[in-house]
Amino acid sequence: MLSHNNNHYYQMDKSGCLPTTIKSECKDKNKKWTEEEWLKLYKYGGLIMLCLQQTSMPLMTRAARDRNSNEVFITTVNVFMMDLLKLLFCIFVLVLKEKSVVTFYKKTVAIIFGEWTDTLKLGIPSVLYILQNNLYYISLTNLEPTTFCVCYQMKIFTTALMLRILLNKKLSNIQWLALCFLLFGVVEVQMQYSPPASKVESNDQNPTIGFVTVFLMCFTSAFAGAYMEKCLKKSDVDIWTQNIRLSLYGLIIGGGSMIVKDLDNIQEHGLLHGFDLLVWILTAVNSVGGLLIAVVMKYADNILKGYAQSMSIIGAAVGSIFLFSFSPNFMFLFGTANVILSIILYSKYPYIARS
Repeated sequence: MLSHNNNHYYQMDKSGCLPTTIKSECKDKNKKWTEEEWLKLYKYGGLIMLCLQQTSMPLMTRAARDRNSNEVFITTVNVFMMDLLKLLFCIFVLVLKEKSVVTFYKKTVAIIFGEWTDTLKLGIPSVLYILQNNLYYISLTNLEPTTFCVCYQMKIFTTALMLRILLNKKLSNIQWLALCFLLFGVVEVQMQYSPPASKVESNDQNPTIGFVTVFLMCFTSAFAGAYMEKCLKKSDVDIWTQNIRLSLYGLIIGGGSMIVKDLDNIQEHGLLHGFDLLVWILTAVNSVGGLLIAVVMKYADNILKGYAQSMSIIGAAVGSIFLFSFSPNFMFLFGTANVILSIILYSKYPYIARS
């Protein structure tokens, strides 16, 4: 019997099967995804999700906080829930990875308590991340989402300084130029919130408090990130277990902050007061934000990460116009353009050591 394939004819054997060479060709066509294809999925999927996460977070936070004061969720409880969800997510991933709850438990306990000095070192960034999460809500309460997105990009400059101090990381001349563009852009964005002295604020927002908290967030994020990088480079523990360590610190510190600051409020209204579907989505999205950055940095690179951050600024601007009647002026648009240009230049021209 003859079989036709790509304008060629092949003789079948007595059982009616194709020769081995043709069988292998057919098998290749039905072959599952290759490792390279999976890496591309992680790379571009992670970038798309990071862009969506960084775009949606400011918009959802503003929408969740912009409601009747009796319906607003308690910030410290929300921060606590973020760490709880992140802990559960990391546990879920590691259980799937180990394919056994018992194996996961033994390995994780051995790492966390057996390597207790490394666990203690992560207490410093844990405190800073808790502080940063609380500052995040203060910033979004007093700034437009787009303004927050643009100003928060100043963390690139503070990160560069911290990496230079803690890890002796050098930057190229173009990268330093990009950081100058970044500072100019942030100043231009702030000019939209520089009304005449006689003008009185028409709402509850206080841009000064908003800009100060963003500035503090940039430095806490930079120091925590640089310190974390220094710790991680000396350890071979995977990113999921490290995040379990961070989450445990977060639950302890966040729980203490919740009790000290809002115990009366919790007793009066309940622990999950104000937690509707939007707030739960907000909590879940924020809890995986750090994990998405880890995925992008592992499977992509700084150039694509910079583009994702740039797109998130544009996305937040479009969202603010439709959702919050935000009207950007020329200086705001010019400042945003400078920040986007800064991100692209900083990511595209890294320092190359001379041979």
